[in-house]
Amino acid sequence: MSDKSQLTDLQAQVAEMLNKDAIDADTPLGELGVDSLNVVEVILICEQIYTDVSDPEALIFDEFTTLRDMDAQLLEASDNFV
Repeated sequence: MSDKSQLTDLQAQVAEMLNKDAIDADTPLGELGVDSLNVVEVILICEQIYTDVSDPEALIFDEFTTLRDMDAQLLEASDNFV
């Protein structure tokens, strides 16, 4: 899977989780409506999409992190194990 399609898939699945038609990859998680109850679900989505990452729970993110930021962290983590 290419990098762009992983980000697109992440956007689509998080949008579905939040019951939205689409979301912008550059909008912070807090503004998207991701709260403390959704964090585990976002991590599970990441585990499904970024299968080469050994520990997606090690992501560092907060309400200001964007999906694009998460994508970059996950791609960097998967590159470390190639």
